Amino acid sequence: MRARARLCLLDNSVVQVTRIGKNEGAALSKLQKAVTERIGAARGSAALSPNSKVGLACRQWIDELRERSKWPDPPVRPQTVDEYERLLGNHVNPFLGHYRLNQLTPAIVQTWVDGIIRRGNAGGHDMVATAIQAHGRFADVLDRAVVHDALRDNPVRKAKTPKPKTPRPVALTVMTVGQLRWAVRAWEKQRGGLPGPKPTGHLPTAVDVMLGTGLRIGEVMALRWGEVNLTSDGLPTVRVEATLVDIKGQGTVRQEQPKTDAGGRTIIIPPFTVAALESVRPAGTRVDTPVFPSRMFKDGRNVDRPQTTHNMRRSLRAALEKAEMTGLVHPHKLRSTVATEVARKMKPADAAALLGHKIDTGITARHYIEQLRLAPDTSAVLQAMVEIGDEAWRRELERREQETRKAPEDAPVGVRLVAGEDSGTGW
Repeated sequence: MRARARLCLLDNSVVQVTRIGKNEGAALSKLQKAVTERIGAARGSAALSPNSKVGLACRQWIDELRERSKWPDPPVRPQTVDEYERLLGNHVNPFLGHYRLNQLTPAIVQTWVDGIIRRGNAGGHDMVATAIQAHGRFADVLDRAVVHDALRDNPVRKAKTPKPKTPRPVALTVMTVGQLRWAVRAWEKQRGGLPGPKPTGHLPTAVDVMLGTGLRIGEVMALRWGEVNLTSDGLPTVRVEATLVDIKGQGTVRQEQPKTDAGGRTIIIPPFTVAALESVRPAGTRVDTPVFPSRMFKDGRNVDRPQTTHNMRRSLRAALEKAEMTGLVHPHKLRSTVATEVARKMKPADAAALLGHKIDTGITARHYIEQLRLAPDTSAVLQAMVEIGDEAWRRELERREQETRKAPEDAPVGVRLVAGEDSGTGW
């Protein structure tokens, strides 16, 4: 038995659907199912169709985001697009890029998510965060496919991901703060006489700026002397107006706005940070002169170019390795340390304002309160932190030196190394 029907689709085209069954009821049942599928089937657009490959959908989504990153006040920034492109290139395209959009099912996507976790476990790495991020970006890719009518439903939204881990910030002890300041100065001092280009000597100052402000390392490296006020008439401050970012095809560039909208702020700095900045301030500066310039080449390159965050991180790792502190400190932990100290001695809201985080108090904040651009004065709290840390580490050095004198051949390598250096604070 044959059953047929004529359909007028949404684009006003007319199609005929025919199905055959053993009897009239079976033929009608098959016809009804076919009609339902035809009416609900995705038809695609000029750019993307149900038969398009996943890899093409990913590429189009990235290209679209990159174009939008050039808008005034862009919804997404170029470095974020670069990060998404790496994520899709590493974790989506190699495993799902060959599928056609109409072949994807929630089961296929779930198997892919499970595979990321399984590969992480096999390699001894926790890839929970990677799985969550890849799942989220792939869902965005297929949401765009739904907009183009290449899919009627997003199968990624039905796949489950692991529960994200709750971060547990860990701050440095005050003694470790003192040890860190001693270590970076000792490292700069010992490499001063080595052959080769003269080092910038900026690491101790960069560390003190991070400890005195809670700035991200990109914000520190982006500082210009026009944003630093060290004059005696008034409070010494730094203004946060930019950050350094890495953009594909451009390298490290200064982004003329902080990481977040709430990140623009002015910070009152403590005396130890003032002293550190004074120690590297050249005789003559312009407002656009970087506080931490790159090393000048003989041919004049790198004029007024800031030192990259990669170089500063590399210097910090070398200093930590020399002091046998590898893995103990990283720039973001300094930010956590500053926030923890301010929150304990003042208020969590003060720590949030210092770090440039948005404090959401609902409608009042959105419509009635002007955004605070001057961060709370935390200089006394942070000055006390480093002074206590310096004193604690000085006493620890004296104790180690006494132990070394008593039994030098039995002392561990780290103790002998410390004892061999200048045992003073070296500030």
